[in-house]
Amino acid sequence: MFFRSLATAVAVAAGVLSVSAPASAGGHSDKPRTVVTTDMESDDIASLVRYLLYTNELDTKGIVYTSSKFHWAGDGKGTEFFLPNREYKTPQTSWRWTGNTTIEDQLIPSYAKVYPNLRRHDSNYPSPAKLKSLVKLGNISFEGEMASDTPGSNLIRDLLLDKDRRPLYLQAWGGTSTIARALKSIEERYSASPKWASVKAAVSKKAVILASGFQDETYANYISVKWPAVKVEELSAGYATWGFNCNNNGQGNVRGLPADRVYFTGDWIRRNIQIGPWGSHYRSWLDGQTTAGDPLDVFGDPAKAPGGWCKPMGQYDFLSEGDNVVFNQLLRTGLQNPSDPATGGWGGRAYQVTASPNLWKLVPTEKDATGADVANLTTLRWAAAAQNDFAARIRWTLTPRWSVGNHPPSVRINNGEVVRARPGSTVKLSARTSDPDRDRVTTTWWQYREEGTYPGTVTVNGSRVTVPADAKPGQTVSVIAQATDDGGFPLTRYDRVTIRVS
Repeated sequence: MFFRSLATAVAVAAGVLSVSAPASAGGHSDKPRTVVTTDMESDDIASLVRYLLYTNELDTKGIVYTSSKFHWAGDGKGTEFFLPNREYKTPQTSWRWTGNTTIEDQLIPSYAKVYPNLRRHDSNYPSPAKLKSLVKLGNISFEGEMASDTPGSNLIRDLLLDKDRRPLYLQAWGGTSTIARALKSIEERYSASPKWASVKAAVSKKAVILASGFQDETYANYISVKWPAVKVEELSAGYATWGFNCNNNGQGNVRGLPADRVYFTGDWIRRNIQIGPWGSHYRSWLDGQTTAGDPLDVFGDPAKAPGGWCKPMGQYDFLSEGDNVVFNQLLRTGLQNPSDPATGGWGGRAYQVTASPNLWKLVPTEKDATGADVANLTTLRWAAAAQNDFAARIRWTLTPRWSVGNHPPSVRINNGEVVRARPGSTVKLSARTSDPDRDRVTTTWWQYREEGTYPGTVTVNGSRVTVPADAKPGQTVSVIAQATDDGGFPLTRYDRVTIRVS
């Protein structure tokens, strides 16, 4: 079980923070650098509603329309396209394309309405004009089309070639064709040059592709073959938490751990998410919304939804945010370590499948606090915290008063990142917490079993951790300090310490 105790030390600074202070701070240099590529179906829209509320914490360099096997625009010339084993059975001139300007026409104007409020809560939010300047058209004509440069592929190409040494996290919410085209352009420019080996090595080191599944063949046919050193994380196992929630078995698909399931119910979502100019763009079951251009988007229509492939849950129940899996790991929670996919956090943990190509996949199963295997716990364990965080930011869009909103606490373990201990000994941990709203913060200490190399469960009693007598030198135990405030939407942040057996 989890053991709770009041935070042992509350930062004195918490009592003197100005109520107009931002919720986060720091320049672009310490933020993850990222580009979103999206085929803009209904669950992409829902994920984008969430994502843009975290652009204060991310250095977003582009939001790019791209195709997938589910959505492509056609070339506008009546050219027919067909691949077997797709949703369509005959050649098509386009397929379920939702438009080239949906983000600019629908989402950014609503973002502009709430931007003054968001800026009150954190001055790091990008302006509507800045966001609009980031939106580009990528390779959208057909599934997997990567023959031609596009504004979106050129943007990614130039970012991969610039002098910024930070990783560039390329989010693939649809297919990887636009990312592949950017890499192909670099290959075409430099492959005959003496610089090719160094350019390829530098780009391979910088690019990290975060894919919510492979939604075309460009990874298999081009990226994995020509750019095997590029790290690619295939994260579709996270759909079990964030993907389509269907009543296909007549029982319903239940989201969240038992105590967390309220956060996926229609009552909670309708009251806390689908509100105001921004939250109203969010998608839930039977909410009356459809996406223009997509005849298979019947999820919001009470008359058509029962005939769709994904049978409806209750009205306003959680529908889908399948692309959260690729950006949750980038968010500032205290756990995040995007450079190491094996480290756990809101985006789950990944394991390396092959070194060449450099492919990682999300871990589908983890052990709960009792040691039992729980499918999808790798992302489910964080769902309640993520939902409360989302709801708190939706409230930011509705109020210009910083003091009315809830803002996340912080926690720092005093013992450092690594503590050495002998088998059978007890380690006394402590943490310093602070909360910008002067909320009460409760600290929970627990073993993140899968992060450590000791194979069993350790005893955690409050902040005291007993190292098992059978632990071997060199084995590790990962312990998480989880700090949660008592605001209207309880917000949680974390720190970790590794106990190394000596």
